[in-house]
Amino acid sequence: MESRFSRIFERFLVFSTIVSLMLTATSVFSPVLNNYEVERVLIDWFTYILIIGSGIVFTLVLQIFALEKIKPAMHLVFIVFYIFGILFLCYITGKTNAPYVLIVILTVQYFLQVGINELFIFHDAFMYDCEDYAGKELEQYLFHNNLSAIDLTEKIKGQQVMMFAISISMFVVLVFGKLSEGYFSFITLLLVIFFYLNVLLCCFMLGMFKNDIFYAFLGFKDYVRNGRKLFGSVLLIAAISCTAGALLSSDNALIKIGYVQEYKETHEKERYIPELPDFIDFQIEPQSEERMERNSRPSLILEFIAELIKWLAITGLSILGLIFFIKPFFTKHFRVFWTEGHLLKFLRELWQEIREFFRYVFSKSTGSDEQYSTVQGKKFRESMMEFLKKSKRSKEKIDEIDRLTKHFMRLIDWGQSHGIKFTQTLAPAEYTALFKNKTADLVGQLFEKALYDKNVLTAEEEKVFIASIKEIICE
Repeated sequence: MESRFSRIFERFLVFSTIVSLMLTATSVFSPVLNNYEVERVLIDWFTYILIIGSGIVFTLVLQIFALEKIKPAMHLVFIVFYIFGILFLCYITGKTNAPYVLIVILTVQYFLQVGINELFIFHDAFMYDCEDYAGKELEQYLFHNNLSAIDLTEKIKGQQVMMFAISISMFVVLVFGKLSEGYFSFITLLLVIFFYLNVLLCCFMLGMFKNDIFYAFLGFKDYVRNGRKLFGSVLLIAAISCTAGALLSSDNALIKIGYVQEYKETHEKERYIPELPDFIDFQIEPQSEERMERNSRPSLILEFIAELIKWLAITGLSILGLIFFIKPFFTKHFRVFWTEGHLLKFLRELWQEIREFFRYVFSKSTGSDEQYSTVQGKKFRESMMEFLKKSKRSKEKIDEIDRLTKHFMRLIDWGQSHGIKFTQTLAPAEYTALFKNKTADLVGQLFEKALYDKNVLTAEEEKVFIASIKEIICE
């Protein structure tokens, strides 16, 4: 499936699957938790808005954590500070009862989203490993470097269990909600249908990821020519299944909760309660108050040691906890993240991907342009490799051109999809001139300098070359 479509779609699945589950659970059990007689309202519109808003925040934060390669311990740090922020928001808005349920709901919601999002992170890592290879090269590379494929396979197995678990959780919510006379409305029904549709799509993605691994080991990439049509087929199958289920099912429930109560009442009547035998009444001589006080009085030294150990443990744990939660804000990684504007860069790239996503969804293109651009990119690389063989450059120079060519191929692919066609008769600088962009001109100049100069580019020049291509693609 095309990366520009699948990446946004995958993150939407993370958001929609868990948020629909949490919204359904809170709405069903709201009559049980709320007590309007004493004005104890735990769940209202404020709760629902925070669940939806938190789902969006969690999705974005998890993507940032993945890009920045943040340690798993930071999940705990984030959710603790986020809960403190929610408590402050509840205080200033006067929703003093909401934290009793929000603390539990948002914590569970965050870690469920973490669990689902990890699958897509592992898949991104696997696809990134395969990005620079194709055909026989890809097959040979994975034969010797298959750790990312093994990790993804294990994560897929765990995700299958998780999909089954949250599906059962929704069923349990509905059953216990019915037993406790919970709130069921038309919106609740839509949320349940939407939840199970998302689970179906998650399972569909699991199957796609298995195929990605299988075909990659055979040397094939991008074997799905039109992911949009495939996705539409899945939705069509889901719609047909739901329609057939609605038409064929009767008004009588498959599982009648009344049977459980009747079974329980019948067996309570038949339950045999044995008579207890008479036990011997032992006469225990009571101890004097003086003796009891003497036996129960602890030693002053032992009492002092116990108190000292208790307070040392409390102090030590408090200091360790404080270091654990505060230390990440004083690391070099944290400073670089803010000083180099990684957050703004992430938001710009996210906005670009969202625009590309909707442009792709609503465009009339069937994907033929992408195939053409990929062919042109490969032809460009072949021509560069042929040029290097004829010019008999050093191994260091060949490796440099190979690296730069892979990045330049991305620019060609992007240009093809935006109407800037590449032909074999164009030199790199002539092609970048078609972009009518100073950044693109710089890319062409640096590539030709690397191509014709016997010396390799400096580390700074190569960094500028790569950053310039990324800037053009993310505009």
